[in-house]
Amino acid sequence: MLDRSLAASATLVVLLTLALLRGGRRPIGWRIARLPAVLLPGAVASWVSGPIAPLAPGVIVTALTLLVALVAPRRWWAVGAATFGSVVVGTAVYSVYLARVTLILDRSPLGLVLGLLLLGIELGALALMLAAVFEMLDALCRPVSVERPPPPPGRWPTVCLQVPAHQEPPELVLETIQSLLRIDYPPEALVVQVIDNNTPDASLWRPLEAECGRLRQAGRRVEFAHLERWPGFKAGALNWGRRHLDPDVKIVGIVDADYLVEPGFLKATVPYFVDPAVSFVQTPQEYRAWQESAFFRACHTGFGYFFRVGMVSRSYRNSIIFAGTMGLIRRSVLDAMGGWDEAIITEDAEASLRMLARGGRGVYVPRPYGRGLMPLTYEALRGQRFRWAFGGIQILRKHWRALLPWSDSPLSQRQRRDYLLGALWWFNDALTLGFAAFIAATAAGVVSGHPFVIQRLAGLGIVLPLLYVALGLVRYVWGIRVATRVTSLEAMDALRVNLSLSWVVTLACVRALIEERGVFLRTPKFRGGSPAIHELRVVAVETALAAAAVGLAGWVALVAGFSLLTIAVDLLLLWSAFIYGSAARFALGDPDRPPAGLRTKAAMELRPDLGQALVSGPVRLGVTAAIAAVALFLGLSLAGEAARPPVGGILPLEGPLGSPAAPGRLIGGRNGLPAPSPSPPPSAPASAPPSPSTGPRASPTPLTTTPGPTTPPSATPAAPAPSAVAAPSAPPPSAPPPSAPPPSAPAASLSSPSVPSPPA
Repeated sequence: MLDRSLAASATLVVLLTLALLRGGRRPIGWRIARLPAVLLPGAVASWVSGPIAPLAPGVIVTALTLLVALVAPRRWWAVGAATFGSVVVGTAVYSVYLARVTLILDRSPLGLVLGLLLLGIELGALALMLAAVFEMLDALCRPVSVERPPPPPGRWPTVCLQVPAHQEPPELVLETIQSLLRIDYPPEALVVQVIDNNTPDASLWRPLEAECGRLRQAGRRVEFAHLERWPGFKAGALNWGRRHLDPDVKIVGIVDADYLVEPGFLKATVPYFVDPAVSFVQTPQEYRAWQESAFFRACHTGFGYFFRVGMVSRSYRNSIIFAGTMGLIRRSVLDAMGGWDEAIITEDAEASLRMLARGGRGVYVPRPYGRGLMPLTYEALRGQRFRWAFGGIQILRKHWRALLPWSDSPLSQRQRRDYLLGALWWFNDALTLGFAAFIAATAAGVVSGHPFVIQRLAGLGIVLPLLYVALGLVRYVWGIRVATRVTSLEAMDALRVNLSLSWVVTLACVRALIEERGVFLRTPKFRGGSPAIHELRVVAVETALAAAAVGLAGWVALVAGFSLLTIAVDLLLLWSAFIYGSAARFALGDPDRPPAGLRTKAAMELRPDLGQALVSGPVRLGVTAAIAAVALFLGLSLAGEAARPPVGGILPLEGPLGSPAAPGRLIGGRNGLPAPSPSPPPSAPASAPPSPSTGPRASPTPLTTTPGPTTPPSATPAAPAPSAVAAPSAPPPSAPPPSAPPPSAPAASLSSPSVPSPPA
């Protein structure tokens, strides 16, 4: 019964994913249209899973899918609602299957703990994947709804645009100041406040001071301040600026020091503040000079996913984030909540959560009004994603009680869900590493002839992880193409960029759980050697993980021969190698990537005095102890399992998708491990006890890689895999922002490409 239900649900997910590619954007909004959208592929799924009868598993799965599709949001188009229904039901059936194959074994207490640990990882990844799929469909499979601004106010309020700067080339900041002064807004009501924060080199900030003084003498309201040894990073500088605002300033805006702002920015956004409930207004972050290389184009695509999917979906529930640049905040609200939290490294996203908790409203204007510079080197991108992930976990640590469904927080249930999933999405990459560890243990058991059995998978159960990886990739490529209008190859490049940041995000999550205050990632510098050697040292951990995965996959192929199990394990190992190996691929391009006109800016991104050291004594000790504990735990478990006799397999699938295994067939090639004995006749109940046979039937089941629910741009993207990506973010859900979620990812994690969503 369960195996046939699994076959029916998997078939339905495949068919409706294909339907999504062909008709997901067709504006068929009648609920009645959801009936044929589910019933037609449901008939095929029912036939594939076995004889069709009123209570056949395929019929029940189809009926449940239709029920979910009918209660999906009313504005969703038919194919999107049907696809979501299939993913929800398929995930539920798969979760029951995983629980069954985890608990069916008779094992030691340590083995049971390991099995439950893997099950928890799988269920968590599936939940994040569902959130990412919901966010994607909610943004792309419904009519576009953009709130129109109210009429202009009779008198334009005074706006102060703050420009925080740290170690920036003065020519870039001067261009930003000039673009702000060209904004179409009454000059007497526009204040520009430039705050240089802890730049030790006076040659960088003195030209800014001189130019601001000249503009002030010319009658423009331009202010400059240089803060020496000032605490709190960007948040500390902004708090200083807030305390020194002129009394007539009603609205505060933030513009990054490398942005060129369009003249219509303020007149398109300020009118929303006529509504006293509006606390902040956010516009998308957009970039320039991204056409220079394939790497920049991939980053641009990943960042765009968050603002075109994650923020669009969240705007329907009043749960957007303030992204740190190209946004406006009502000054009275900012003062009332005490300004920016200097302990949170993503102070922008954290502030938006507090504003919403005070009953305020955030407005998302989906048109970009300014363009800045993306990280110009891969090292800088790693540092940015580290900061987003670290800040996302900080927000979770500080506000998790208010985000629980049963808390008495003034946040709505939808707001709690979006911010909670956005923060949890960052753990997707840690799940990826966990999957890789279990897969490696499974591979070691296969080649040693002593199976590492913590989930007894057979037939379709062994193939499903690979199927979910493929479906997640397909959904992500479709979503990123629709949202950003790029080619499939460009969408895959964006996925690779987010996947390559998986280890950095994992490290950020670990550090954020250990340390309370914000820290930055600084890549250690190495002297001597060729540029290529230097760049590979920057990604030494990822390179080692990728090499180990490739080596282990080759070992399995040479020693254990070919079978359904060994092929699945090898493909999952190669998927892990692809994830971590992508970091080396992008790092090697750093020396020649930045455009000639921006080489100075790129060099400053790599200065050794930026941020804080990667490792401090307590953190280094904590991370080392955690890794050692995990290695010892897995080693003891593997040794314990090896001392036990091999475990028999479970029944193969009944019906058209499966048939009894031939007696005497070997699964393990040269190891000569016998295959499970033939299953009972098809009439036997699916839950019959397994026949006593041997064979390495278990492998951990990584889940999916999808655009993450919003957290940067995230970041970071829906494909099940031993990696939790996005998505780019993800985030989450989207990727790359601290509340979501750079696809992740697209950061390909079961997620990811939510692509991290990019808050500044």
